[in-house]
Amino acid sequence: MDNKQFESVIELKIRDMVALIIDRKQLAFNEAIQYVYESQLYTLLTDETTKLWHLSAAKLAGIIIDEKEHKQLKLPDYV
Repeated sequence: MDNKQFESVIELKIRDMVALIIDRKQLAFNEAIQYVYESQLYTLLTDETTKLWHLSAAKLAGIIIDEKEHKQLKLPDYV
């Protein structure tokens, strides 16, 4: 996948993750964006070699919520 395609995929994932986080955590849009961007998962997600972009937005949102609640990033075994 070229860089432009990867960036497009990431933008869509983030959009969907933010929507899910707004719904699940009852956050305002700006708070949800910050919630995602300040996560450890976001840093890994933007690195194509981690292949985290293969996961669904729902799974990624769940991982971020878990990371924030437990103050530790825990990735699925299959990543």
